[in-house]
Amino acid sequence: MKIIITEDQYKMMTEENLRRLCYAVWDKQKKKGEEPHLDDVIYDITGVIKNTREDLDTIRPIWYEYNGGFDVLYDKVKNKIDTKEYKLIEPDFNLDTIIKVVNLEIVGYFVEMMVDVDPRGTMKFQGWDEETDQEYIVNDTIDAAYHEALSNYEGGDFMGMIRSVVYDFFYNLLEKYGIPIEVDVDLEEIHGAQFGINENTQKLY
Repeated sequence: MKIIITEDQYKMMTEENLRRLCYAVWDKQKKKGEEPHLDDVIYDITGVIKNTREDLDTIRPIWYEYNGGFDVLYDKVKNKIDTKEYKLIEPDFNLDTIIKVVNLEIVGYFVEMMVDVDPRGTMKFQGWDEETDQEYIVNDTIDAAYHEALSNYEGGDFMGMIRSVVYDFFYNLLEKYGIPIEVDVDLEEIHGAQFGINENTQKLY
């Protein structure tokens, strides 16, 4: 006897199998004394690519359900970072500054974060000496780097780089909660942050 099921019934069966897989992985993590997390094995088995729309539509809702709901995880994220200050260090740019989360908002699938980056922090960047017609590398404030970028019509690229560094910092910090984030940044002095007077150094090519 041939059994015919509807597309909706097939979808429900597929979702239930996926739920069983995810729960089995997370329960196993608990039994091993680990904190449940979005293990890559789930994505390897299902073929779903992490942080894609398919992930947000399929894996993440099950993850939220397992943890008591999106709001439960959001509250954990909020308690972890809202209005908190962090020291940000990025070796590639020799970047060293203070950042502060000033606003959190749920927008669709994401938690959108507004982060102030103290421009008195320092970083390494390239400049151009018009008198000698030479490029140089200088270690100066983020504010100086930003204005150097503006003078070269590269202000947008500069802020994009800062945003990327800040995003990576918070992605690593919050990955265990499994909530996708979006980050925007602004260059604002953070009250109380201490910065010494750095002696600028530059090296001609």
